[in-house]
Parts: sequence; structure tokens; C-alpha cells
Amino acid sequence: MTPSQAQLEGWGRSLREIDPESLMGDDDGAKVHWFLGDNGTELYVWAFPPKPPHHLQLVFARVSVEWNREKGLSTGTFSTGGTSTGGRYDPYLLSVGTSVDPQVCAAALVVLGASKVPPELWAELGTALRAASPSGP
Repeated sequence: MTPSQAQLEGWGRSLREIDPESLMGDDDGAKVHWFLGDNGTELYVWAFPPKPPHHLQLVFARVSVEWNREKGLSTGTFSTGGTSTGGRYDPYLLSVGTSVDPQVCAAALVVLGASKVPPELWAELGTALRAASPSGP
């Protein structure tokens, strides 16, 4: 079932940052920001401050949106289960599509736009989502 606009906005508003000091850095030394919200909504942001984030993963409504500077944007869906240690989802749980789903991108923009996540943390992801959404950039 496709979530409503109100559900997407509610999930976005529910995102709260987990204390970054309580999180371990990534294997490559990047600082990790983790935002957790209702209904399994999560946003992970990896960055080497003061540089902008280089990798983001948003999960909501059993879909995922992932962006990184090297590989660009991808969308995916989940089978069953939860997250692995460090916030990345294991391949047996997450099926990344061979193409980007424009509807998922549009929904992700609603979630992020309703959130209190600092816009600078998801600016590059937002640009990629807008370019891939049905209405375009």
C-alpha cells in the first residue's frame, strides 16, 4: 500500500537524531549521523567534517533511497528483518533496484522536507531526488 502524503510528512516530522557521540565511526573513519523515526523510518548520513556528506541512506515504508558521491542514487525494497550493525542494511534484507523509482524519490522528498534534519546534511541527496522524481528538477 502506498503511504499517504500525511503519513510521509508524519514520518519525516518524527525523525530525531540519536546522539552522535554514542555512535561508532564508520570503518573508513567517517562521522555517522543517525536519525530515527516512526514506522521504521531511518536516515543515516556519513561525512568527513567539514566536508559535506558523501553517503546517505533513507529508509521508510519498506523502501530505501541511497545516495553516495561515487555511485549516485539508487532505490530498493526490503524483504524481512532489520538493520545490521552500523546502520547499513545487509544484501539479503535489501534488494536494490536496477533503476531508480521516481515515485520513491518523490516520497523521499516529502519525508525529508517535513523533517527537522538540517538541510545541509541532505542537500546533495535532495538534488538527486528532485532530478529523479516524476516532476523533475
